[in-house]
Amino acid sequence: MRIVVALVGMLVMFVVAVGVLFIGILGFTPTTPCTGACHAPLMITLVGTIVIGLSATFATWFRALQQPRAYAPWIGAGLTVVLYLVSLSIAEKVL
Repeated sequence: MRIVVALVGMLVMFVVAVGVLFIGILGFTPTTPCTGACHAPLMITLVGTIVIGLSATFATWFRALQQPRAYAPWIGAGLTVVLYLVSLSIAEKVL
C-alpha cells in the first residue's frame, strides 16, 4: 500500500511542480528591463521547485525501494505550493 501512496504522491507532486513552473514563468518574467530584485520571484520559483522536487524524490526512494517514505512527495507538493505563494507575495512588492 505504501508503494501505491508513494507513486500517487509522486504523480501529484509532478503535476503541481509543472503547474507552478508554468505559472511562475508566465507570471514572474519581468516585462520591462530591470536588474536585481525584480528577478527574485522568478528565480525563487524556478530553483525552489526543482530543489524541492529532487529532494522529495530522493527522500521517498533512497534506500527504501521496498518500503518507500510515502509522506515525502505529499510534503514536497505542499512545499511547492507554499513556495509559489511566497514568490507571489514577493512579486507583489517588487514588480
